[in-house]
Amino acid sequence: MTRSIDALKKTFRDGRRAEAIAEFEAWCRQDPGHREAKKLCASMHAVVQDHGRALHLLRELHASYPRDADVLFNIGACERESGDVAAAARTFRAYTEAFPNDADGWASLAECHHQQNAFAEGIRCADRAIRLNGASLQAWTNRAHCQRALGQFDAALSSYERANRIQPTVEGWYSAALCQSEADRPAAAIDALNQAIRLAPDLARLRLALGDAHQRLGRTPEAAADYAQAARLSPADDQTLEKATLALLQAGQGEQAVRLCRDLLQAEPGRVSARLGAEWVLAQLVPLWHVPMMNEQERNQAYHDGLARTVGPDSTVFEIGTGSGLLAMMAARLGAKSVHTCEAVPLIAQTAMRIVARNGLSERITVLPKPSRAVALGTDLPARADLLVHEIFSSELLGEAVLPSIEDAKARLLAPGARVLPAAASLRIALVGGEALGRHLHVDAAFGFDLQEFNTIFPKKVPLHREDLSPVLMSEAVDAFRFDFQNAAAFPAERRTITLTARVDGVCHGIVQWLRIEVAEGVVFENDPARQRPVANWQPTVYSFDAPMRLRSGETVEVSAMHDRTRPWFERLPGGAEPARPGAGPVG
Repeated sequence: MTRSIDALKKTFRDGRRAEAIAEFEAWCRQDPGHREAKKLCASMHAVVQDHGRALHLLRELHASYPRDADVLFNIGACERESGDVAAAARTFRAYTEAFPNDADGWASLAECHHQQNAFAEGIRCADRAIRLNGASLQAWTNRAHCQRALGQFDAALSSYERANRIQPTVEGWYSAALCQSEADRPAAAIDALNQAIRLAPDLARLRLALGDAHQRLGRTPEAAADYAQAARLSPADDQTLEKATLALLQAGQGEQAVRLCRDLLQAEPGRVSARLGAEWVLAQLVPLWHVPMMNEQERNQAYHDGLARTVGPDSTVFEIGTGSGLLAMMAARLGAKSVHTCEAVPLIAQTAMRIVARNGLSERITVLPKPSRAVALGTDLPARADLLVHEIFSSELLGEAVLPSIEDAKARLLAPGARVLPAAASLRIALVGGEALGRHLHVDAAFGFDLQEFNTIFPKKVPLHREDLSPVLMSEAVDAFRFDFQNAAAFPAERRTITLTARVDGVCHGIVQWLRIEVAEGVVFENDPARQRPVANWQPTVYSFDAPMRLRSGETVEVSAMHDRTRPWFERLPGGAEPARPGAGPVG
């Protein structure tokens, strides 16, 4: 050989590993009995994860030098690293028999026992190593791992503490954090994880574990920040991205969740999970009914006509629920002196600001990116408004906290005698039938099989998103509940019994509910389910019976109607007409 062992070792350390290994291999072929060259060649193969070649060389050496401790030890290490833990355990057991006073052998055997789930034996071997060398990091660490696996958390934490005093390591602090977490001590886990992060700030699993610990303590914003950092550090981990988007959304940081997904998409445009994640978050922040609502000409016209009858040149308008800014811009264009409009979703509020600016109305319209309850009089809203505009109705009227929002606004933000638009709204109900609708709500039989049992688990409350189901109103419509926003100051929960009388013969499937909105005097919008509309925002909802009922004209159905200020519910009271018999004619 032209180069010395030291020169070849330097070549390997300098990063020219293949070159150094090739020269050592040539050396071993030329001088197969050169123990040092073969040892170093095996070690270099092990470093580059070629454990098969390393083991071949080491076993050749062991056959010639059975008392060489380094060779036998490294055989066990290579077997363990290559995943053959059983072989490694046998080798280290032979090693400890040959060299019983070497702490490293006992510590390595303890590690094998831990990997084989022989935890008690692992502790015994670790203790033997510690008696030989109380500063053995490997022994204390594996002792702790085995104690933790046995649920001996306090003992394990004491062992991890000793290991971290000998040499603080990422794995030592991370394992201690996991132990604290398993012992239901998330605050202590956070302390240990912060120690690990100081040593390895860019290790994704540390940030992920930190997020889990914060989440267990109910610290959702901190958890969201940790998960987001973990997702950026490990951009291919879909599970971490899911945790990050959920936590950001829960923390009220939906825009950051969308940005995170889009940032990851820039780095990897074909990543489907990031694209779907962004879309899912947007769907939570910007429900799909927004665009149909903006395009619903009949609804828009009703609001415009109501505003035209109400807004004057001195009007100061406060609106709850900006959305696109459409109603605020209508009020401004109709001559309102000023319009302040609030929006609880920051992303929507920011978009509304851009829309208002694009339409040249920024000087007259102020968009407040906060819920109405957070609007402060004198700062956000300069003075009490003389007109309240609101459009935070769900399809069942109450789902977007319309009642408490109006109560709060009337108490804090409106001038005495202020107008409210819409002035009132009703939840209307009627008995409903129709053959197509029946197939959407109940099942009887298919291909000669009785499937009725499935009706017991199918939801009883079904929004009518389809316009082709042709519901048939089988009774006169009545107002189940009417809310006078103009004159009432409070809207308590209600419960009442309503009698509905069939006006036609047929099979009744349940109760259909819809909205009647009295925008202003003489201006009414109603999404009557008997009338199809090309674009619809608010959908009628059917509260189906347990089974269809055959009714004759004049028969009555007693209905229990209730609402808890956030949701209504309607159901048939026992008694009255009998359920329709399966097979007794078409369901419709």
